[in-house]
Amino acid sequence: MDGEWVALLLIQKFQALLLDGEATITNTNLRNQVQEATNKLNLLHQSIKVSRNEEQTERLLHAFYSAEDAADTFLARALLLQRQKLRGCNEAICQPFRGFKDFWIRFLFTVQIKKFMSLIEHDVCNSNIAGSSVQDGTIQNTRHQGTRRASSSYLEVGKDVVGLGDQAKKLEEHLICTDENIQAATHELISVAGERGSGKTTLVRIVYEKVRIKKHFKYCIWVNVSNRVVKGRDVVLDMLKQVDEALAEAEESVFEQELVSRLGEVLRKDRYLVVVDDVGEPGVWERLQNVIPNSENGSRIVVTTRNMDVAAFASTTLQMGRLSNEESWELFLKKVCSAEDALSKNLDLSLITFKEKILKLCNGLPLLISLMGGILSMVELSNGEWSRVIEDANNLHGDILALSYKELPSRMKPCFLYMGMFPKGFEVPVRRLFQLWIAERLVTPSSSGELGPGEVEVFLEELIYRNMIEVARWRSHGIPKTCRMPGAIYDVFSPKAAAEIGLFYIHCKSNYSSGDQPSFPVRRLASYLSIKNYPSSDWYIRSLRSYISFSTHRGGMPAGEIGKFLNKMILSRDVGWLTILDLEGVYKPRLPESFQKLLKLKYLGLRSTSLESLPVSVCDLPCLETLDVKHTMITSLPGSIWTAKNLQHLYMDWIRFDDISVQVSSDSEALSKLQTLWGLSVSQDSPILDSLFNITSLRKLALRFSSASQNRLNDWISKQLTNLQSLRLRSIRNLGDRGSIKLTALQDHQKLMDLYLLGVLPRPVNIKQLPPNLKILTLSMSQLRKDPMQTLGQLPYLNILKLLADSYMGEELTCYQGGFPQLHVLKLWKLMELRGLTVKEGAMPCVKQVEIRACRRLEKVEGLSKLTTLKELMLTDMPSQFANKVKENMGADVFVKENEWKSYPFLA
Repeated sequence: MDGEWVALLLIQKFQALLLDGEATITNTNLRNQVQEATNKLNLLHQSIKVSRNEEQTERLLHAFYSAEDAADTFLARALLLQRQKLRGCNEAICQPFRGFKDFWIRFLFTVQIKKFMSLIEHDVCNSNIAGSSVQDGTIQNTRHQGTRRASSSYLEVGKDVVGLGDQAKKLEEHLICTDENIQAATHELISVAGERGSGKTTLVRIVYEKVRIKKHFKYCIWVNVSNRVVKGRDVVLDMLKQVDEALAEAEESVFEQELVSRLGEVLRKDRYLVVVDDVGEPGVWERLQNVIPNSENGSRIVVTTRNMDVAAFASTTLQMGRLSNEESWELFLKKVCSAEDALSKNLDLSLITFKEKILKLCNGLPLLISLMGGILSMVELSNGEWSRVIEDANNLHGDILALSYKELPSRMKPCFLYMGMFPKGFEVPVRRLFQLWIAERLVTPSSSGELGPGEVEVFLEELIYRNMIEVARWRSHGIPKTCRMPGAIYDVFSPKAAAEIGLFYIHCKSNYSSGDQPSFPVRRLASYLSIKNYPSSDWYIRSLRSYISFSTHRGGMPAGEIGKFLNKMILSRDVGWLTILDLEGVYKPRLPESFQKLLKLKYLGLRSTSLESLPVSVCDLPCLETLDVKHTMITSLPGSIWTAKNLQHLYMDWIRFDDISVQVSSDSEALSKLQTLWGLSVSQDSPILDSLFNITSLRKLALRFSSASQNRLNDWISKQLTNLQSLRLRSIRNLGDRGSIKLTALQDHQKLMDLYLLGVLPRPVNIKQLPPNLKILTLSMSQLRKDPMQTLGQLPYLNILKLLADSYMGEELTCYQGGFPQLHVLKLWKLMELRGLTVKEGAMPCVKQVEIRACRRLEKVEGLSKLTTLKELMLTDMPSQFANKVKENMGADVFVKENEWKSYPFLA
């Protein structure tokens, strides 16, 4: 595994030092040395890319990391000196000391740069730079010029399955058995066994998603387990959340045995299906089988494994084989996104020649076929490029996994490897992943210097179409919600990224010895266990740039060890290097007051931590770009947050700033880069009202406001926020009651896709006031008297419509022919007066999911059974008589799911 992208990131860091900015190099001699080092790195980059000399690569990686350390130290010390200047002191006293500090910072950096250039001098002189060109300090790879970009339609991914039909039928027959004697027996364990990449998980997922399976089992549960860390309590809690989320939340702080007892109480009542994916060792299964109750009602457990010793526990084993040549070629054509005749027309050589070579390389394994198809779908459809790819595969001894990585563009490689930091099978929120990539500078600014979401979306899209990253969950309108690295790929690349490149280090052991020390100082730390047992030597903490914790066990005790660890790390040097601090989901982490030393911190993720306050110094950090305190108990932030010049994303839970002095209206740079402002509460006399008019680059905005402040906010939104993509407005009166919303004209907001309005709409919905490209519309507390469906049905791109509590006060809703041409999801919640729902023929031709919740007076539903695309109908808190009547009328292809919301007392 090469490290050419490490050189590329270092080049970008050096180039940033040469740009005009507050913490960049102004000394001419030092600038020249950094420019010389950048030029040598440019020369060296391509030779590293093609080098297979592991000893040379490791030596250069150490040199690159040392140079990065020097650059980060220089930047951090320059920021510290700047801060001291801003704070002010007696000029006559401070100026001589300040000048000496400035000289000393430059001197130390100069020494390190000279040392770095001497380390790489020999490799530069012997580098082979054929195939690359250097221009203005950038690298242009003349070989990788993909002419075909992945389609923008994510929904096509994951649908192409070939050669699993017979096995899927067998598995389904084992799960649903008509023999009453077998049905009454204790739960049956079924194993699906096969080598890496044989399609075990894909097969089980196909059957798991079938409507027939969902109808047969009351509870369907899917859990992923990792061989590296198997924490029984976390698995049980995950299972309980899938069965009863409210109960799981209430019981989250109890011990493992109590959770097992709660889970057993629920599962014994009804038939269940539990899938345990990727069990690697018998010990793992022995531990987990004790948490699943023994039910004599036809329940089933399915285990996927590569280990035949694990499969031996099962009463039935399905052995995965390899695909035939015909099946392999059919799957390849789907993955390469081209028909066979189209390939024949564009390739000079006979397609049979390529077909034989590809089938030989992939040898019937679905994973390898998918990866090969992904690779070839991204290169030019020509004889030369296809021959080159096949030759590269042969040079790698047929290692298609290695080839798939090698074929990635250099800038995309660290983004892909970064996924290996997350636990195996972990569903990474796309929102979180994007912001981490940006904060790590794994994606670079656009030509305008802005760090927008466009590039990260393109990177993720291409990784998905290359079949190297998979979408775990989709949003209803067809955008990925969570993603992960497939298990078979994770097993190869996560250890290599950690050990061979030193991209990150995973804390997953309770005891360490001297032999455990990694080859490189730890730069990024992913903690799967409590941090209190993590080594305290400089090798493990002094070079940290990123710390992400996945130790989310609550147990009623705040995570005090995190504060001690952070304090130790911060105090290990004169200035902090930490760029990422992501504690999402960690219960009440204690943050040290020494936060003010983290001058390079860009990302602070505290979502869902139950924190009640932040250190005051957090909002003064000069490089902070993302602050996420959503789903916490934090009710106030320092007013200094409104003077932040680099902040891009601010997530809150309806925080007010009424009692502070805000002085940003005269500073045009303050919050000028802000793209997300989520969870702001604004009163009529709020001092931030004037300041909001300086914020013009927002893409996402969520406001709670008093009705009296609405006119000024409407003026701001309609005239200055034309780049909005998501808008949420909640109107309240002074005492917290729902207020009214005077909807401003949004027809000029071409990019606005998601609109949420909570408040009384005094007038019927006017289609001319709505954004023309709207995809998601949510109305709540609107108190509409006139049926809005005919008007809303005219929105041509609407994918999701949610009519929530008291949004409509009438008795009838009618969807007319031709209405809602692109609607996928319809949700009707707590419409207390609704008695009838009618869907005319030709309405909602694409709808897939309908949910009706707590519409207690609803009696008549017409037309739903004729919707051929409908897959799922959810009835939540609806009378049983109504539910039974609806189920009788629905077709066999529609899964009708009944839910009942429960409340549980939260345990101390």
